[in-house]
Parts: sequence; structure tokens; C-alpha cells
Amino acid sequence: MFCSFIFTDATHFNGGTIRWSPIDPYDNDTSNGIDIIQSYSWTYPNIQCAKDVPISTSGRSNANANLTCVVDCSTDGGYSNAPISILTDCISFNSTSKTLISERSSNVTLSADAHFYLAYTGSAWVALNHPLQSGLQWSIVTYIDLRKRPDGFINTPPVANFVSPQYTMVNQTTQINIPVSDENTGDDVRCRWSTYTAGYRRRKRSEEEHIEHQSVTHVYNKL
Repeated sequence: MFCSFIFTDATHFNGGTIRWSPIDPYDNDTSNGIDIIQSYSWTYPNIQCAKDVPISTSGRSNANANLTCVVDCSTDGGYSNAPISILTDCISFNSTSKTLISERSSNVTLSADAHFYLAYTGSAWVALNHPLQSGLQWSIVTYIDLRKRPDGFINTPPVANFVSPQYTMVNQTTQINIPVSDENTGDDVRCRWSTYTAGYRRRKRSEEEHIEHQSVTHVYNKL
């Protein structure tokens, strides 16, 4: 498996989200269209508000890369033949908080029943822990699954409105509110802490799982 690593120093990238939704959840063709939406947070003015963030900022012309399949790539529905880039467009910035938000939606057509993990990966994350550890690897991952649900349509994943990064004090309990919602009426939204298992950044369900219905706020009492 080939993995693309982007050396992103902590002075400009603050994380973000990758989400997707089917264009027609009831599509029965041999291929299905989806929208992949990338939203990222950057440090302003280290990164300038423009199109094609971050390469539109002077000195970062080589910072482009593609979202890559990292797990279950044999069933990626042809994504790896025509991957999309991590470039996004500035939608807002705040000079006081020194933050910039960029976003881009890309239309992708995949084979029906495709299912795989798609990621933006990199290294050199901001130093963390105590004592500080630098050069940490990071990944922003989404799971795309175009297989039909038992009730006959493609699921639209829930959305978590979460601002990155979140800071906490060492050895101090911190409460973080994560508002989540689901377009599929009646679905349960399940949030959980991941735990490491063998394999490329694989995660399994943790022993503690918080289950609520859509459009609720989940409160986690530990990190």
C-alpha cells in the first residue's frame, strides 16, 4: 500500500474534516455519484485567504497532494484511478484569532457497492504531551460506503460540527461538547473513542460508547 505523507509544520495547519454524501441515495445504477466535502482550518496570515489553499500562499507551491485510499482499497470503486486533491478555497478568516477556514466540494463517481477509507495524512503535527513530542503523524479519515442499507438506500453519514484543534491541560479532566446530526430521520448517532488495533491506522469500537438520537450534543468527560 502506498501512503502519501505531507510534511505540514504546525505553524499553519490546524486540522479539519472530510465528509461525504450520496447525490442520489436511491440510485440503482452500476455507478453512484457522491460529493466529498473537505473543510480545513489554517493559521492566518501564514496561509492567505484565496482559492487553492494552501498552494496559493507564497512559498507553498509544493504543498499539494491527493486524498488517498488507506484501507480496503481493493473495493474503492475506482477512486484511486482518479483521486482528488486536498486543495480547498478560503471561505472566511479572522485576523484576531488568526484562523482561516477553507472548504471545497468535489463530485466523484464510484462503482456501486464501493467501500473504503479515504484520508488526508501528514506529519510534523504541533508538539504534544508532557514532555513535548514533535514530528507526530496525523490523519483525517472518512469511511465511504455505497452499499445499500437493509431499508434500500445508501446511508448518508452523520455530521459532527467540531472545531479543530481542541486544547486541554495535562492530567486535567476536560469536557468537550460535540454537536452531531444525521440526515436520515430516525437513525441513531453513535459517537465513541477509538482504540488502536493492528494495521494502518485501524480503529475499533471502544468499550465505552455513547448512543443518542440525531441532533443532540454528546458530552465526553475524558480524553
